[in-house]
Amino acid sequence: MLYAGTMSKVRTTLVLDEAVFAKLRQRSPDNLSKLANEILVEGLFKKKKSLAGFLAGRISTKDIVEEEIHEDLYR
Repeated sequence: MLYAGTMSKVRTTLVLDEAVFAKLRQRSPDNLSKLANEILVEGLFKKKKSLAGFLAGRISTKDIVEEEIHEDLYR
């Protein structure tokens, strides 16, 4: 797993609700710190989708008519 910035570790304490703790224990009974780090990194540093990827297959370059869009700029 890649971290943004340095790879140093910091020790901290998380205060969890019992329901959250139970759910974490279900997913990883062995190493809660590793699982909590994975969840936090995924939530905080997830890759953003580009607009091109979002619109892929939804629009076509045939839909764009450059002359009509910029016609008033050349008058």
